[in-house]
Amino acid sequence: MKHLCFALSLVLLLSSCRKDLSSKDEVITAVVASDANSPLKSHKLTFTSNYAVNPGEVPPFSFTKTQYSDARIKTIRMLSRKNPIYPGFKKEAEELIGNFTYGANPGDIVTPNLAFLTGTNETWEYYKLPSGAGARRSLGKKVINWRFRIDANGICRTIEDLNLLTVYGPKTIFDWNPNSTNHNSHLIRNYADRNGNDSARKFGFFALDQYGNILRFRQNYSDDLVQNPGESSVVISYDYSIPRGSKNYSFIPTQNLVCQEFSLLEVMQWIPQPTHQRTTGTGVFMLANRSVVTQSQTYKNYKFDANGNQTSLTYGDNVLQKTTWHVQP
Repeated sequence: MKHLCFALSLVLLLSSCRKDLSSKDEVITAVVASDANSPLKSHKLTFTSNYAVNPGEVPPFSFTKTQYSDARIKTIRMLSRKNPIYPGFKKEAEELIGNFTYGANPGDIVTPNLAFLTGTNETWEYYKLPSGAGARRSLGKKVINWRFRIDANGICRTIEDLNLLTVYGPKTIFDWNPNSTNHNSHLIRNYADRNGNDSARKFGFFALDQYGNILRFRQNYSDDLVQNPGESSVVISYDYSIPRGSKNYSFIPTQNLVCQEFSLLEVMQWIPQPTHQRTTGTGVFMLANRSVVTQSQTYKNYKFDANGNQTSLTYGDNVLQKTTWHVQP
């Protein structure tokens, strides 16, 4: 397969060029606990790709971010594919637009830092006009008001929906324990229903290697295969002869093959970096006729700047991806 059409951003979905954004912005008034570096692990502002934007098709994954003067992210716009790119799946994307603020969580030594995101999440359908030109229409927009609990290492533990209040407090829509000692039980609990219906909850596991790298994401079943149409698994491989060291990798997120919330954390860099260089990313999903489709992509020709930030790589189909990093003065 030379051009893999698949929603997995590990595979294809890369952004069109975005201009570099200045860090000269208003100073945030809130304080992020006593750890000045949390959550500051999100400096990547520009992602470019040579993948084409085709009329009537969902555009490649993209995001733009602006920063406060202390390098924390101020605003974000993230367009992520909702369904796999494959016949039978709808051509839809979710556009998340919002503003971040930050604060402390007094007395909490586990998740001392809080981030708040307010904005909108809109679903778009893409189609062609009779003329052949591309168009899109909105399928609905929802207001989001999320609270992120971030530990002292800059890793997000939970995301709570402040618009969905229960007798126990805000509804948890994402819950992750990245410090579990059991490499096969890194649990994501994604309450995916935006209306707050518990019946829509999804469960999945990250299986890790001995170094803590994510090997695969799978649904909560006894094997690694998908079980129902539309479900998916993500498989990642690494070159263990190339340790990360002090490098900063930059990969397109997994998008909705895991969940949108996790993709946002990947973009914000609020999840752990891999300890070794990634070599392949594979998506496995099931069609309505219950046939299983596997699509994969290879990463090669890694380039880094003098500070160890990944500046570019080439995919297996020889499409170049570039990353521009912002360096705070």
